[in-house]
Amino acid sequence: MIRRRIRGLEGTERIRALKAALGELPGYYQGPYGELRKWVLELIAEAETRKEIRHQESYFLARQGAAQVVLVGPPNAGKSSLLKALTGRQVAIGDYPFTTLRPIEGMVAFDGAKVQLVDLPGLIGGAADGKGGGRPVLAAVRMADAALLVVPLSPSGIGDAQEVEAELHREGIDVPLAIAASKLDLPGAAARVAELRAAYPERRLACCSTATEEGLAEVRRLIWDLSGLMRVFCKPRGGEVSERAVVLPRGAAVEDLVAALRRDWVHRFRSAHVTGPSAKFTGQPAGIDHVLADGDIVELILV
Repeated sequence: MIRRRIRGLEGTERIRALKAALGELPGYYQGPYGELRKWVLELIAEAETRKEIRHQESYFLARQGAAQVVLVGPPNAGKSSLLKALTGRQVAIGDYPFTTLRPIEGMVAFDGAKVQLVDLPGLIGGAADGKGGGRPVLAAVRMADAALLVVPLSPSGIGDAQEVEAELHREGIDVPLAIAASKLDLPGAAARVAELRAAYPERRLACCSTATEEGLAEVRRLIWDLSGLMRVFCKPRGGEVSERAVVLPRGAAVEDLVAALRRDWVHRFRSAHVTGPSAKFTGQPAGIDHVLADGDIVELILV
């Protein structure tokens, strides 16, 4: 009976079926039932080991830039077109599933800060069990800093994307995630946007079309927000604001900025003047513990 239950099952499903069978056995730990219980426990341990090995299967993605954001979604969702539009990277684009067979990366620039954007092969239901080559794709999502779920505004797009998200949940993948609704130029797309917002009321959402370029700026902003980073611009006393930002983790303070510029300057810090979102007024005096915000301009005074 147990062999029949687990035939063809792998990973989490196999472990779940074995544990259910274990719970149905009489509570004897000696004799035939004891041997049967021991055998089932060995099968569970073997399945868990195979599951861990499976999770180690992944694509090698050399990390570049300040953060890595992956494009994940069903086949033919428009991920490759989005990568090309945002990064300028030349990629194969086709109106058929699984055009992308290996990860392709490009860089999105934000005032000197660069975020690595990775186009992953499409995912389908059952990806966690290896369907459609989904295991290494899921591993790549797990290792990323954040993910952008690309949902095509086609008749089946929302349902296909929900299958993808179900696979992410099934694997326990918990990276920051937002939604980019693609193919806004399709007939009936506006109605599907309303449906998508109803399906994901708590997710950040940006709608776009690579054909018309509508909404691409909103998608760029979404990628930057997902990165968890902020840009701070330095201004020397009496000089001009630097065009190149210092990239810091969101929530960083003036001390982190000084250390990023030069570690030994922390001991020379006297004060700072801050202009921007974290300041109440232009040139607000700030101490070393002042928490900065994206877009701040900081003038440092050292001794």
